[in-house]
Amino acid sequence: MTYIFIAGVGIVVGIINGMAGGASIISYPALLAVGLNPLSAVVTNALGVMPANFFAVRHHETAFRALMKANANLIIASIVGTLIGAVALLNMPVTTLEKLIPFLLLLATSTLLVPIPDRPTGMNPKVETAAIFGTGLYCGYFGPGQGVMVAATLARDARRSPALMNATKNVIVGLTVVASNILYTFSGHVNWLYAGVLAIGSAIGGNFGGRWATRMSVAFYRRLVFIVGIGSTIGLFIKYY
Repeated sequence: MTYIFIAGVGIVVGIINGMAGGASIISYPALLAVGLNPLSAVVTNALGVMPANFFAVRHHETAFRALMKANANLIIASIVGTLIGAVALLNMPVTTLEKLIPFLLLLATSTLLVPIPDRPTGMNPKVETAAIFGTGLYCGYFGPGQGVMVAATLARDARRSPALMNATKNVIVGLTVVASNILYTFSGHVNWLYAGVLAIGSAIGGNFGGRWATRMSVAFYRRLVFIVGIGSTIGLFIKYY
């Protein structure tokens, strides 16, 4: 029953992550509930939910390589950030950042309340790159909620349609977690059985989430991201405070 539970959680997480992001806050407590310690839960969760982003992005009409090329600076910034965060996670107490996580996620989600200006460009490229670097740093140290942070940042550019925004988010998050997961793999803290079951579930869910995300209106997409972000924030405040 434990593995069925983890697989079911993976499907739900994959659907939500494929559509908006932030659902890892569901799988992280689930892994704690089945007996993993906080550090093991973080790294096992990161490996288990990784397939969702890649299965989701294949439903976008833009080729994966084209998205990588168009967002190379954001991807590099995110990967550099996540490697720093992952090294910190594996060498520092997890409790240090746990107290900051609810506030970081609340800040990221709240950016969706700021109206997008009616102009062809969004954030200053340097500011956007710095923000994505910050989400990568967060991803490497903890992870849950990174998708909401990335989506909230990308949503500031009016040139991105909901589908393009979602696909870009999935590419950035997907490649970022690959980088941090390489370090996690050799950490000795991964529960490979739970990670495998969670990965199968998240791959199935991500497939459906990515398909449904391409049919969203701008308003619906932004509301969904906001709801997921607020829900994740409340969950984190309850857990850590």
